[in-house]
Amino acid sequence: MPDSRRPTKRTPTARPTTRPATGDAAPARASGANRPGSDVVVRRGIIAGIVVAALLLVALVGYLVLSYTPVFSIENVETVATKHMSKASIAKLAKIPKGSTLLNLDEAKVTENLEKNPWVGSVSYQKEFPNTLRIVVTERKVSALVVMSAGDVVWYLGEDNVWIQPASIKVGESDSVNDVALKAARKAGAMLITDVPASITPMAGSASSAEVLKAVSSYREQFSTAFAKQIVSFSASSLESISCTLKSGVVVSLGSPTNIASKEAVITQIISKYSGKLTYINVRVPSSPAYRLVDSKYAVAGTGVTGTDLASANDDSSSSSSSDTSDSSSSDTGTSSADTSGTSSTSSSTSTGTTDSTSTTGTTGTSGN
Repeated sequence: MPDSRRPTKRTPTARPTTRPATGDAAPARASGANRPGSDVVVRRGIIAGIVVAALLLVALVGYLVLSYTPVFSIENVETVATKHMSKASIAKLAKIPKGSTLLNLDEAKVTENLEKNPWVGSVSYQKEFPNTLRIVVTERKVSALVVMSAGDVVWYLGEDNVWIQPASIKVGESDSVNDVALKAARKAGAMLITDVPASITPMAGSASSAEVLKAVSSYREQFSTAFAKQIVSFSASSLESISCTLKSGVVVSLGSPTNIASKEAVITQIISKYSGKLTYINVRVPSSPAYRLVDSKYAVAGTGVTGTDLASANDDSSSSSSSDTSDSSSSDTGTSSADTSGTSSTSSSTSTGTTDSTSTTGTTGTSGN
């Protein structure tokens, strides 16, 4: 008998028509930290760091051990003599502690010991393993020789404004302290500063606090190199009366250290205009300078040695004329005056225009012998 059941027709399942979501709706990709191999890199970095730290620790421990063992103990100390310090004096002053090694030497303490000598400017150390220490001292450079106004006291002053020690100056019967000090300053490659107030009391190894010396330093630092080379010495009895002497013998009254560039410009202009005829220039007020001329066929440029102008003349010559003139002199004639200074003399001088009230402190034109 035929089967009454009809075969059922299967309806195919519909396939999804939507595509996988993209963009913000897409599932996040695996991060780099979850990628295969990333953990290995991290582990290797950690291991490398641990190894380096361990090596550094071993090196440090080894260094500390060697520092306090006699392997590198200092057995030989070599020194280099300087102009003012012998090899023996350097070694003695260093006071290397017994038992010191090349690795644990307290260089700061040794330098402190050496600096008790004011000539010591800096110290360097050369270690020659296993047992030799070489000490090299560089002396403090002399900046100036300072002559006090009272007595024959002369001091070396370092470039760092530190008093070094008194200078050994032997003054003969025919010499002055300034003459001898100038020779010593030139030999030392230093500047001569004279007439410094006796109230200043130098102490070896201590810094100078004298205002007049600071003022001189200001002039030296701010003058141009070309002009500074012309200066032989400074006089610094007070801030207002600071002056300098040039190689030509011309004395320049500078005053306190203000408007330094302007003062130099005025000085240079006057020297250029009256070359070979000047004995004195005053630029305390650079806008109103004054200068002194010597009008004589016998007058010559000064030597600049003592701050005075020298003249050569025949035995029968006895006079020369000089004039004190401001830069804006008029034709009015002032009164005649006799002006004497240092070793030179003037039998008569005629002032024209404005005469500087302090000009007599400088040197004047000289008469015959």
